Amino acid sequence: MDRVLTSSGKPERIVICALQTYSKIGGLQNFNRRAFQALAERAQLRGQPNPAALLSGDEPASITPIPGIEFIPVKDSLIFLSKAVWRGAREADILILCHVRLAIIAPVVRLLRPKLPILMFVHGIEVWTRPQLPNWHYFDPWFLPAVTRVASVSAFTGATMSRVFKIPAGKFRLLPNAVDLLPEPPGPRKLEGATILCVSRLSARDRKKNVDQVIRAIAKLKDLIPSLRFEIVGDGKLRAELETLAKDLGVFDKVTFLGQVEDEELNAAYARATVFAMPSSKEGFGIVYLEAWLRGLPVICSSEGASSEVVSDGVDGFVVDPDDVSMIADRLHRLLTQPELAKAMGENGLQKVRRNYLDANFRANLNAILDELVDEGTPRAPAPCEVGNA
Repeated sequence: MDRVLTSSGKPERIVICALQTYSKIGGLQNFNRRAFQALAERAQLRGQPNPAALLSGDEPASITPIPGIEFIPVKDSLIFLSKAVWRGAREADILILCHVRLAIIAPVVRLLRPKLPILMFVHGIEVWTRPQLPNWHYFDPWFLPAVTRVASVSAFTGATMSRVFKIPAGKFRLLPNAVDLLPEPPGPRKLEGATILCVSRLSARDRKKNVDQVIRAIAKLKDLIPSLRFEIVGDGKLRAELETLAKDLGVFDKVTFLGQVEDEELNAAYARATVFAMPSSKEGFGIVYLEAWLRGLPVICSSEGASSEVVSDGVDGFVVDPDDVSMIADRLHRLLTQPELAKAMGENGLQKVRRNYLDANFRANLNAILDELVDEGTPRAPAPCEVGNA
């Protein structure tokens, strides 16, 4: 098979394997779509063959075409795995696995192509613990050594996966999430009272988002700030539990559950808000804080998980102990009663997004990882998986 060579004289045909990228909505799906766009652009700019993306669980009608990528939707999981192994072993010069659940592909392809570079994307909780279900995912720790590099959205996720699965830290590289600037920059805020906003799933598995701790902080602040309101965007089984908590604490009139909303209503909620607060202890990155900064809001995040890699305490938001309700209440009080402080932190956050977390940053980071794989033996300058709050 003829190959188009890179500037270094090495070929680059990229084969991608991904799960439910267009049939679901979420941060992982948005990440994959952004990666597809970046890979298509890379191939076009460098005169490389179009990448091939095998998609499991996506109906063809749901897939948004991207010029320069060959999408191959496959319904049956066994056929998907077979095609992934076949394409990886026969066509790929770089194989990308977009989820740890696809780890089984790596050792099979490695047997057929011992020197093939294999890159895996990881995000958060999916790689923080060993799988407990009695299926083939239980063997992921045995599959993962066949992966050449792991691109992690945060140093926390990478370090945790390295420890849990006993993967050498040198295999990890940083590939942080990114966002797109709003069509129009945020204008002057027209604030009515003191409004806290949280945007989160409220499923039974999302207790570690710690929305309940913000409600407890509201109870401490209600007499100090009479105009205080807490608006929650999102829905799920946890909502009833949080409603009961708000009633028990006597702040149900201060808390508004907006449920799932359309973009227009979500933007209106951001426009009403003074501060974004979600002291989640289960974030693998924390893209919600970037989205709040896009609107000029200061943020409150947790000292647990990866959020504190993104948020600089006292600069563009506050980092709090999620178990310390008094600390959460204190930081909320500062931002709600000191509008100039809140405005400055929000502006600092927006500038951080512009510096570090736009699509151009994402593409540059991904290209650096791929270039390293192509040009074997050329180490990166930064230490593996380091991140700062610049």
